[in-house]
Amino acid sequence: MQRCIACVLLVLSTLLLAGCPTNMINNPDSIVFPDSAVSFRNHVQPFLGTRCMPCHDNSNVAGGIRLTSYSNLMFDRPNLVVQGSPDQSLIVLALEQQIAHLSGNFQNIPSSQIRGVRTWVAEGAMNN
Repeated sequence: MQRCIACVLLVLSTLLLAGCPTNMINNPDSIVFPDSAVSFRNHVQPFLGTRCMPCHDNSNVAGGIRLTSYSNLMFDRPNLVVQGSPDQSLIVLALEQQIAHLSGNFQNIPSSQIRGVRTWVAEGAMNN
């Protein structure tokens, strides 16, 4: 019986590890946004994952805002992202500290990353 349990645990742990992306970003400072052609998948999503979690994940939905997927960004909250209009997008306004944010913890985010999110929104906030 113990051998069977050990086998099951081994299989489950292997499956869990196999499901982890190999390109996971752990250091938020390693995210470099280009000047144009910003990608949600390659730039914005890793940025949100390292800078905005765990406060805005699926477990802790601070302010009713989940930043865990493109769909959440676009449809969970009106005006969170207004495609092509960074000056009307709440996410950009919060990052640029033009509107209040509960934690107010944006001092450590490089301006190049904030500009990158602004550029992504200005370019139409594509799911690319």
